Amino acid sequence: MLVEILLLIGTALLAIYGYFQWKWTYWSTRGVYTIKPSFPFGSIPSFFTKSRHLNDEFLSHSEETKSLPYYGIYFMAGKILVVNDADLAKNILIKDFDYFIDRNGAATNNLFATKHRSDIIWTTQMTNATGEMWKNLRSTFSPIFTSGKMKAMMAFIQETSDKLIQAIDAKVTASEDFELKEMLGKYSMDTIASCAFGVDAESFSNKDSKFVEYASNIFKGTKLEAIKFLIVLLPFGKALLKSLDVPMTKVTETEFFYDAVIASLKHRRETKTRRNDLIDLMLDAIKGEVAMDEHKDEDDQFEKDAALNHVPKKGEFDELVIVATAIVLMVAGYDTTGTTLAYACYQLSKNPDIQDRLRAEIEEVTGDSDKPINYESIQKMNYLDQIISETLRFCSPVAIIQRNATKDYKIPGHDLVIEKGNDVWINAMQMHFNPKYYPNPHEFNPDHFTKEAKANRNPSAFLPFGQGPRGCLGMRFALLEAKLALANIIRRYNLHPSEKTKEPIELDPYAGTAYVKHGLYVRAEKRY
Repeated sequence: MLVEILLLIGTALLAIYGYFQWKWTYWSTRGVYTIKPSFPFGSIPSFFTKSRHLNDEFLSHSEETKSLPYYGIYFMAGKILVVNDADLAKNILIKDFDYFIDRNGAATNNLFATKHRSDIIWTTQMTNATGEMWKNLRSTFSPIFTSGKMKAMMAFIQETSDKLIQAIDAKVTASEDFELKEMLGKYSMDTIASCAFGVDAESFSNKDSKFVEYASNIFKGTKLEAIKFLIVLLPFGKALLKSLDVPMTKVTETEFFYDAVIASLKHRRETKTRRNDLIDLMLDAIKGEVAMDEHKDEDDQFEKDAALNHVPKKGEFDELVIVATAIVLMVAGYDTTGTTLAYACYQLSKNPDIQDRLRAEIEEVTGDSDKPINYESIQKMNYLDQIISETLRFCSPVAIIQRNATKDYKIPGHDLVIEKGNDVWINAMQMHFNPKYYPNPHEFNPDHFTKEAKANRNPSAFLPFGQGPRGCLGMRFALLEAKLALANIIRRYNLHPSEKTKEPIELDPYAGTAYVKHGLYVRAEKRY
């Protein structure tokens, strides 16, 4: 009861504080089209009321602002510029990246600047790091995620894919429909645990797995965290929590993963063993012993745009950085990959013609259906790539791409200046459902991503992994993981819709990564 009272008091205080801040920011953004706030928190009330998911919120924005390259909103008593236009997004993410190096502003990052090890680990993560610290982290770990290094991960990913197939086989034998994210999330969790932590998470075999339990807890919000979040937004709130020595992150869960990584590193040192997985490569990277692959894909525009001309200092980082990077790989990759695969399987069950076309490609490339799919085979499956890309567009895991101006920036062709310290959100939902970029955007159509279609479209109109030097470092790993699982599933099973899926599907407003409220179910029929 006390927790609920504190939440109520904190919310009321923030509303009063936000009201006065809102009036100030309104007049400071004259000349920018503004979605008027419906109440003092700003123009995203569903963030608090949970009436709808953030993806739905920003998709509704796109209908109201579709003729505008950008617009202004108010959120948490602050002003934010939201970008609709792919050309402007390209400037911010790639061309003029030097103005937008950081993902979050100093005020946000300072919230977690405590002496607790769990907070230090989270602020050391690549997603939260800023300035020179981020540049050093990015350039240190970039060589790990090249195509050549990802090829070496195939053996570990195939191991967890085999477990996935065994689990689906059990459902088929029992004639049971199954929930897709529950099944495919286990595959994603086991893959990341094996490659980034060097452990077996036992997602499929042990319902009491501590790894799974603590990983799941990281994605769950608590009332205590909500109270801390409200307090730090108030004047002197952060100082109050700091004086009380309150950690801002999940201590128990973070310490569990810290211990897991340190134990794995210790074991490898003592036994002088290597798996050549991500944890070994991260250790090599902080020693400066990982080189970029000699042979790069010259046609990979994402790679070209992500290039960062920065040389890190050798020996700058210790093993805590490996822990932080392993955790961010889990946070960024577990939920998103499981969700993407769930949506892909659901769409294939609803579109048998697309499913049959994919199966034909898989069989043409692999020939012998009993032969494991190798890295080279995956790279030849163009239609598989189109399906994954269309799934990421049609069922975007996240609604916005966040950046913060590190210095004043005048928008090309406009009079508006984004002042240093202001946030810019790029509306991925607007890009992904804009008929200017995708004909019939509300139709699931993998041909949106043919070679010809992509050549005629601004690459920055497709943003599931961001773009530019701050784009997703683990993109290749995530795509390889998703493609291998989907290829193995489709060549072994026919997927059919299940009556357990509640139609029309509705996004769960409480989900961090966009997923449906009541789950997605399919029925699998074994082909051989």
